[in-house]
Amino acid sequence: MAVAAASGALAAGKPVPGVTANCPARATALVEHFMSADCMDCWKATPPAAGAEGVGESEWSLDWIVPAADDAEMAPGALPEAADRLARLGPYLAAKLTTQPAAFDSSTALEAPSAKRRFYVHSSLPHSGYMGVQMHATGVWPEGSTAWIALVELIPVGTRDTVLPRRLVRVLVGPVKLPAGPGAKNAVAPLYGLRWPENAHADQLVATAWVEGADGHITQIATDRCADPK
Repeated sequence: MAVAAASGALAAGKPVPGVTANCPARATALVEHFMSADCMDCWKATPPAAGAEGVGESEWSLDWIVPAADDAEMAPGALPEAADRLARLGPYLAAKLTTQPAAFDSSTALEAPSAKRRFYVHSSLPHSGYMGVQMHATGVWPEGSTAWIALVELIPVGTRDTVLPRRLVRVLVGPVKLPAGPGAKNAVAPLYGLRWPENAHADQLVATAWVEGADGHITQIATDRCADPK
């Protein structure tokens, strides 16, 4: 999937100035909002409704729109991989999206950064419908861990009918290989040229990567732009 422009911008394999490992470093928990594409009310909801759980200063968030009927109101923003992500959390959770209001929130604690491993991501500028995204990982990770790389669209409050800041997952690739052992010789830095959907706003897309444990819960998350959408 890599494209020449993205490869040229990232081939050196060096982090962008200002990017820190495990950014956002202050986040201690992750809230994931899952919404069926046929539940516009879930997208518009205010906390504490499902799909709109409040996110504190020490929490990060991701939003997922799970496909429903082709003519569902939010079908253009739905991501097929969203259903797979929900299934990795639990085989029975998808049933929560079959009745209205079709939304489900999942919260999990993030692991504190470890001196024994590093995990970060950086990206090229958007170009011709693509963004080059490179994940970097070193150290030893728990057995069964997998890495994932995404383009996430930051949608500010008051935009597109949302009363919450949204981090909507628009593109996802994975699982991505993590280091097989300690030391620089085992470090991994996979590079992808990711094409965003035509209805996404390129200037609001952020490169994001995370590590999922064997139980499907996200244990580490990183992005190359830490500021919350306003």
